[in-house]
Amino acid sequence: MPSFPQVAVSLALLAPAVLASDLNVSVESGGSNTVTVNPGTTVNYTVVGELSDLLNEGLAGVSLDLKFTGGDLTQADAPTSGNMLNFTDDLGLSNPAGYGGTVINGDLIQIGGMQNTFKNSFTTKLSGGVVTGVAWNGSPEVLVTGTLTAPFTPGTYSLQAVNVLANVIVQGEDGTGEFWAVELAGEGQIDNLVINVAEVLSADVSSVSLLAGGDQNWTLDAGLANGGRNYWVFGSFGGTSPGTPFGLVALPLNTPDAWFNFTLTHPNMPPLVDSFGTLSGTGTANAKISIPPASNPGLAGLTVNHAYLLGPTIDFSSNPVSLTFLP
Repeated sequence: MPSFPQVAVSLALLAPAVLASDLNVSVESGGSNTVTVNPGTTVNYTVVGELSDLLNEGLAGVSLDLKFTGGDLTQADAPTSGNMLNFTDDLGLSNPAGYGGTVINGDLIQIGGMQNTFKNSFTTKLSGGVVTGVAWNGSPEVLVTGTLTAPFTPGTYSLQAVNVLANVIVQGEDGTGEFWAVELAGEGQIDNLVINVAEVLSADVSSVSLLAGGDQNWTLDAGLANGGRNYWVFGSFGGTSPGTPFGLVALPLNTPDAWFNFTLTHPNMPPLVDSFGTLSGTGTANAKISIPPASNPGLAGLTVNHAYLLGPTIDFSSNPVSLTFLP
């Protein structure tokens, strides 16, 4: 079995230095290059490839890396059916770690594989046949699928395809020769996936004076689809990462601590106002923490974070908001 770097290198070394067709790549979710999701949501993605013309007999091999600006990736899925199955071990040749690539420093390296254009039949490895017309112009092919977790911090992130390398079967090849001749393909247009993480919890201020007192007002906006659901705001002095699993999601608060236990056992009790309740029909609500004047000066300089969950099925968590106590 070739070592990890050899799979991608083979795509270039086994083809003449002639660029035939280009491979255009589109990173998508739900068929779109742009999605808006809630914090912490699991995002399904696909990488679709399509050759720029018909001057070939389709993909012979493909390798690419994925980088996510919002965090670490996990290994992508290996094909279990369809054309791309012929690019996987043992029918073809792929990354020894699997067609879905290797995770290195949070990036996903060398996804993909090669078909058995060698026409090898002497071992159980590389023993499949060759499928022609894969990713032909006008017939885009799903090269890989996978999932990632959206960050809890609202903002715009991207899932990027980089280091795209491919070769194609030479036009006119019919499999009657000793091997299928291939040509190196060029890197065509790359459309990456833009992931907008919505702000579903916001606050009007980021600090409050313990001496003077004051309020931090919260706006909850979980979207129309969550209208009428129960919400519960929790807090913690322990930071936001890695968070705490609850139900089907992770709450971006490190727990437990005394303040978390208070928000759990004393909802809607001072200094909390409307920390537990029901979202409106449009998925919104207002709540706050109200700090009275002359509060404990020992809290000065500390920061507390709050976030909310939706029930009764706990499948939604908000982003956190912070509040720093000033003297």
